[in-house]
Amino acid sequence: MPKKINVFFPAENIHIQVQTGVTVSEACTLAGKPLNLVCGGKGKCGKCKLEIEINGLHKEVLACQEIITRDINIFLPLEEEWNSTQILTANNTNLRKLKPLVQKIFLPKTVLQTPPYQGDWEHIQKQAAINLPNPPLSQLQKLSTICHRDDLTGITLVTAQNTLLAIEENDTTQDNYGLAIDLGTTSIVAYCYNLHTGEKVGTYTALNSQVSEGADVITRISAAAEKPEGSKLLQAKVVQTINGLIEKAVHQNNLNPNTIYSLVLAGNSAMQNLFFGFYPKFLGRAPYTNTILSGLQVKAAELGININPQGIVTFLPLIAGFVGADTTAVLLSLLEKDTANYRLIIDLGTNGEILLGNKHRWLTTSTAAGPALEGANITFGMRAADGAIAKVKLTQGKIELTVIGGGKPKGICGSGLVDAVAEMLKVGLINASGALLTAEKYLAVCRPEYRQFANNLQKINNTNVFLLTPEEQGNNGNKIYISQKDIRALQLAKSAIFTGCQLLLKASGLKENELTEILLAGAFGNYIDIHNAQLIGLIPSWGIPVHSIGNAAGAGAISFLLSQEVRDQISPILEKITHLDLAAQADFQKEFIKNTNFPI
Repeated sequence: MPKKINVFFPAENIHIQVQTGVTVSEACTLAGKPLNLVCGGKGKCGKCKLEIEINGLHKEVLACQEIITRDINIFLPLEEEWNSTQILTANNTNLRKLKPLVQKIFLPKTVLQTPPYQGDWEHIQKQAAINLPNPPLSQLQKLSTICHRDDLTGITLVTAQNTLLAIEENDTTQDNYGLAIDLGTTSIVAYCYNLHTGEKVGTYTALNSQVSEGADVITRISAAAEKPEGSKLLQAKVVQTINGLIEKAVHQNNLNPNTIYSLVLAGNSAMQNLFFGFYPKFLGRAPYTNTILSGLQVKAAELGININPQGIVTFLPLIAGFVGADTTAVLLSLLEKDTANYRLIIDLGTNGEILLGNKHRWLTTSTAAGPALEGANITFGMRAADGAIAKVKLTQGKIELTVIGGGKPKGICGSGLVDAVAEMLKVGLINASGALLTAEKYLAVCRPEYRQFANNLQKINNTNVFLLTPEEQGNNGNKIYISQKDIRALQLAKSAIFTGCQLLLKASGLKENELTEILLAGAFGNYIDIHNAQLIGLIPSWGIPVHSIGNAAGAGAISFLLSQEVRDQISPILEKITHLDLAAQADFQKEFIKNTNFPI
């Protein structure tokens, strides 16, 4: 039998045992503290660097590469980031009339007396004014025992669409709950609702445990396709996270999990594949096919979701390729604004989904922006958590930083990166091609009031960098800077998004002035400075208003959970959407290369 090795996390007071050969990052996952393996555990990004102690000796290691061979203490300095990450939640829905996906019908004892020689089930259907297929044998067996009991006040039928889910004793109509879940690549947000009243019970958030297998969808698809039982591994991780959110809702509201009968999920195509445990290899390469595009409903028991075993888990329909159910949900959230006016909708993230159209027709596409917009693959990149630089301003020779949570910065998130590069462009530290000038070249061309910034231009590891903080101002005594590599990563991301917008407009046959507005969906679009995003060429500057619509995917999932009117719109909406394959456009490569430059 293999020897067990003791692993201790001093700050968290967690003790586990592992077998020889387990990596430090795998031990962290086993302890319920998964690390953010941006590169998928290949040892390239350096984001999982942490401190360990063996036999009293401390050293810093890459957790994804360090093999555990003896008793070890692991220190997690990034724990604060996990607990403090800013996750955008939905604020409202377009609910018109409450008619939830799962409904309860109470039949009092007075109407349950079956006429002579008749069937109990047929009589119940007549009294409830419903016409359902015969229920499962288990429910008929239950019905035969409770239908004629004198000690009950009646029975409650639990139905979903044209299906009987359960039969409950007495009147339980008020104990009917459901959750709408925005299943993001990085974060998961669950909205718990009382389906009887339509009242929101609470909002619960967590980081997707799949981050231990990579920061972006392509890395996770590779992990699922290449690792032994990789699909099962990725599925187990996301189910674990969702069950944790359900547990929070149950605990905080003193709910019985058996009263939760419905889960509605919206997520991108990769998240749908990984949630259901599909083999996703063919989504990750041409021709980018999914196992199923249609909305999918399964019983909670089939997935190991800890609600009523007969409860219905619904994943909204995908659209095509990497345009997923989160895009469907965004359109559901905008039904109240369903006008003839043309709009451009951009969901900014690792995989950017873009829509252009109106209530009559929609063109859509997706573009691989890469993880730079979320702080990944950036030298000091991090999530929007405590310690992250969220805003940057260069003014009067000074650098002004806004740090989430206050205190010394320890990294920079996506909104801070956009600000930093935009501000560097404004003062001439970067030219139109994205080249970061040396101090000598900058002093030769800069305006006098900007000369002070030349002191922040240095070369580190043979790479040009611009210091945002000196050593004494950075967390743990680190200089925090923007490197030439970081600028290039942002250029690729912003070009992907902008080129997608540009080619959608061209394919639509419309002119820029025929659009009435640009809408930004998602967390990143909510927090960035829109002017700076336009300055660097991330968002089009077409002379029309730009608005953030927040977590529209979450709002759409909530509407689907609560409103039959909204559910009825799914098919009509999907019929109006045409998918555009960017890679198949003759001028895509030329426009993409041109758009990597900054528009100055």
